[in-house]
Amino acid sequence: MSDEEPGFGPRGDFTTSCEVDADRDRVFAAYTDPTAITHFWAPEGVEIPPDSVELDPVPGGAFNMVMKVGDDEYPMTGSFAEVVAPEYVSFHEPGLDIRCVISFDDLGDGRTRVTVLQTNVPEEFRGENAELGFQSSFRRLAAYLAGEPA
Repeated sequence: MSDEEPGFGPRGDFTTSCEVDADRDRVFAAYTDPTAITHFWAPEGVEIPPDSVELDPVPGGAFNMVMKVGDDEYPMTGSFAEVVAPEYVSFHEPGLDIRCVISFDDLGDGRTRVTVLQTNVPEEFRGENAELGFQSSFRRLAAYLAGEPA
């Protein structure tokens, strides 16, 4: 495969992380629960209709949802490659050929570091805007785990 495809620039890796005030088991559970994930997966201002979510967190299981911004819809489809509770989940988005690993590190004292590593990411989906989007999602995750309304 070429490093460049029509419509996309060069591919590379993207990584970002956050720390949340919740134990690792609880954070892992949120990322693998189709009801919970609607509250934080997308950045602020983006809705995930609950009826659009299909999560089957087992190797080969589905990972599908729709992200909505106004009237625009952005489907996200993939399949889980690995699920090792409560350490990490990995999945593949075949449409963009992006692979993602989300790991959960126990920091002690009921805190968890969430790290997202995406590989084979087109240039257009990396950089400052990607970081801003993930940090927005992480803020929503922290609010969800704290029991705050979405």
